[in-house]
Amino acid sequence: MTLLVWLLAVAAAAERFRPEPLAFTAPRAPSADLAAVAGDTLRTLDASTVSAGLPAAQTGPTAVADTLRFVARIAAEDAVTGADRLADPAFLGACFDTLRWVPDVPRPGDAIRLTRYLVYAVDGRAAPDATHDHALWALPDDEAALSPEEAEARRATLLRYRYTRQDVSAGVYAAGGAAAGRATPLVWLSHADHEEALLQGTIAVTVPGEPAPRLYNVHRNNGVAYDRALTDTRLQRRYWYFRARDAVRGWGPEPVPGPALRPHVAVAGDLDALGFGRLLALRSADGLRLVVLADTGGAFAGNLHQLDLYTGVYPSRAAFDAATAKVGETAAAWFLTARTEAPACR
Repeated sequence: MTLLVWLLAVAAAAERFRPEPLAFTAPRAPSADLAAVAGDTLRTLDASTVSAGLPAAQTGPTAVADTLRFVARIAAEDAVTGADRLADPAFLGACFDTLRWVPDVPRPGDAIRLTRYLVYAVDGRAAPDATHDHALWALPDDEAALSPEEAEARRATLLRYRYTRQDVSAGVYAAGGAAAGRATPLVWLSHADHEEALLQGTIAVTVPGEPAPRLYNVHRNNGVAYDRALTDTRLQRRYWYFRARDAVRGWGPEPVPGPALRPHVAVAGDLDALGFGRLLALRSADGLRLVVLADTGGAFAGNLHQLDLYTGVYPSRAAFDAATAKVGETAAAWFLTARTEAPACR
């Protein structure tokens, strides 16, 4: 990093992240869930080369990994002793420095926007029928064995970059299409469930006769930028190809799998600006949460005013709304950095 870039990062951080104390209360989610996400995010982080985010100008470049390691260690020790220090406001106040995040879109109380995302549990089919006629497609066969870097070098010739969402929906890979048979349908969904899969990024699919739901997650997209001006998602030209997964997972650089997510302790956001693996405290309408920034999405590029809270797997929008309505739409947000050398925290 050049001196100029570093100075610009320091200036940006000073504007958006300021020292401010937090009066901790007991977090809402179980400490074991937070520790599990922290530990798995650390695994992903250790295998990655990612931005430390703008807060690194004030917290230091190793703060993310040190803090995740601290959370995992405290939880492991408490599992033996029966204590729960990560739920103790006094311990949290003594063992974490706090840096308030001031969003770049003004809101009352300097609150960020807090949205919620989920994984839908839906019915699917191994073959299309009258209702389930929209496929989730695996990568086309011309790049199935290519790394992301190799694929990027060949993007001028690859099918993935050639077709838009509308092209795929119109049947470009189906019989009679321009690229018929060049991509494999992973599962067949209804139109509505297909839209939710593209919107949420992960979906759990029950196929009749199979003992457990299949999990699918976005893999690579067609290189078209997400258009924030389009409120009707069906008009987006960006298209995602999918792959089977063993768990609901956040971001990870191929071939490293992302961290396994648990409800209410993981968020998605702008990883470049905020830093993959950051531990945050969010105070929203229903209380305090400690969360790990473990995921991202196309809507977060250049977004310094929003996080998306992962809330779990639900069978319907009504069930999701009923379970999460009290979370609220905004939150005061703090970045947390562990005081690993403080006597009470060793």
